[in-house]
Amino acid sequence: MLRTISEGLLLFLIPFAGFAVYLLIRQQNPLHPEVWSRKALSWLTIVALLVCIGGVIVVGTQHENVQGTFIPSHVDKDGQFVPGRFKQ
Repeated sequence: MLRTISEGLLLFLIPFAGFAVYLLIRQQNPLHPEVWSRKALSWLTIVALLVCIGGVIVVGTQHENVQGTFIPSHVDKDGQFVPGRFKQ
């Protein structure tokens, strides 16, 4: 769950980091509130949401769909750990 949240957050922050790099290239201080206008933040938020949606689509189409019954990990009668798996 933490991985899913952190991946989404990182995808959302990519446009803002890109804009900060752009400001550094133009020799402006990205920590100054004046350079982060309402218009810039609006566009960055829209782009960030599109990047997140694109990331969800890419992950959803690339993920392999496993069929079968999931058997959770357990310790068998001999005391051996058996990892979780899908039974076809």
